[in-house]
Amino acid sequence: MSDLKVKKWLQGFIRPASTCLVLSTGLGVAAGILLIIQASVLAWIVHNVIFDDHGLVDVMPKLWAILGLIVCRAVLIWCSRYFSGLAAVKVKQTVREILFNKLQSLDPVSTSLKSSGEMVNLIVDGVESIDGYFSGYLPQLALAAMIPAAILFFIFPLDWISGLILLLTAPFIPFFMIVIGKKAESLSQAQWEKINRLSHRFLDAIQGLTTLKMFNAGKREARVVEKVSTEYAQSTLSVLKVAFLSSLVLEFMATVSVAVVAVIIGFRLLWGDMLFGSAFFILILAPEFYLPLRNLGTHFHSKMSAVSAAEKIIVFFDLPEHAPGSGTIIAEFDSVEIEFDQISYTYPEGQKIISHLSFQAPGPGLTCLIGTSGHGKTTILRLILGLIKPDSGKVLVNRMDLHSLDQGSWLEHIAFLPQKPHMLSRSIADNIRTGRRTASIEEVHQAAVKARVHREIESLPQGYETIAGEDGTHLSGGQRQRVALARTFIRDAPLILLDEPGAGLDKKVRDMIYESILEMARTRCVIMVAHDEEILPRARNIVRIV
Repeated sequence: MSDLKVKKWLQGFIRPASTCLVLSTGLGVAAGILLIIQASVLAWIVHNVIFDDHGLVDVMPKLWAILGLIVCRAVLIWCSRYFSGLAAVKVKQTVREILFNKLQSLDPVSTSLKSSGEMVNLIVDGVESIDGYFSGYLPQLALAAMIPAAILFFIFPLDWISGLILLLTAPFIPFFMIVIGKKAESLSQAQWEKINRLSHRFLDAIQGLTTLKMFNAGKREARVVEKVSTEYAQSTLSVLKVAFLSSLVLEFMATVSVAVVAVIIGFRLLWGDMLFGSAFFILILAPEFYLPLRNLGTHFHSKMSAVSAAEKIIVFFDLPEHAPGSGTIIAEFDSVEIEFDQISYTYPEGQKIISHLSFQAPGPGLTCLIGTSGHGKTTILRLILGLIKPDSGKVLVNRMDLHSLDQGSWLEHIAFLPQKPHMLSRSIADNIRTGRRTASIEEVHQAAVKARVHREIESLPQGYETIAGEDGTHLSGGQRQRVALARTFIRDAPLILLDEPGAGLDKKVRDMIYESILEMARTRCVIMVAHDEEILPRARNIVRIV
């Protein structure tokens, strides 16, 4: 990815934070001007004391003035950093909102290509990495241009030779900063890859902790996590090594330049070509001339980290979104009939999964989709949901093109049970109510009865108020599946989509679940992905996917 594209993307967020950035820069420049005034007052105090025999009483007003200038500078610097930090907070909030909205709009195929650990790392650490670009680099970039220019403005009238030396040596600092920064950029990229890998591996280990213990693989996995952590630590140290080297080079260049100015001024004082006050004023300001440039070098590494993180965020933004279509017709159906007309679909990586598929799913009634794993049965459900668009052909709803319908109103007509239903870390009742927020507790109980899980929930110490845990970890696999099924039942939608509802259930419970599904199919269109064939004789329609 080109640096220009990344920088353009980062700079696109300047507008929301422009007021704070302008205030931060303005206050920083004001603090720099006060520094010049402070240096001038101090230089002439020393000159007056040494050469004009001024006593403490004579210079006391100027000393109080210096104290006032120091306090004012401290306040201005604090305010400058406050506004730059506020700018970064605003940008991070905006980026996180955009990332979250993007995550909501991704099609299921794109989501499955990203690990949870990687996405969490991107939204949390990735966004944090751009903080330094807005809170440090951008304000310092402006200060590195304005403050040295202001110092030269005061130095040139006093001694053009010293001003010329400062002017000619100043470009060496950003030059070395860029040269070394290029090396740091590649190391930052490698570091970002390592932290992504570590996040993915650690989250994977936490989620599979029970399985690891069952197979006595905990120590082996711990060694793998330790190895990845060590690689990340080494990568971080490599970046820090380059950062310290960069600081050393910049400090060396600034020190040598100040030394050259000091030597020349010393000779000119010896020859009587300069007043001591002017010479001392220039010597005080010479290190301050290079300070904004050296600080820019420090923040340049923050910029490199921000660029590395921004590249990953841009790649995430470029993932294909689900295509809700431009339909405006509000879906208002009491019953639903689905028809596939010569549907073809290809995965983003190029694998054609469905080719010229046609079938009807009449309603009311049960339509079973059967076929070997990996032949597109789940993809068919996603096409019906409108989460993905076919390459060719049409999905018809009551003889209307699905993509002519308003996406939101269409989803209101569907209850969907995915292959791996997700449980929220809330009460069981709240998990069931996810299907319909306004459902009463009596309706929750009825849905649980249909899903054949009511008695088991009632036997729990807190009943329906039992916390399901993260992704249902406090429930057994069968209980989790049936709670998700109850969530589907409570929605009371005219179209029910079920992706292997009997998975993980014993035959007795599965038979009872199938009875509830068949009961629903008397009044609704039910489309079910099925692997076992015991329900097929009772289905109204069977679609074999080959």
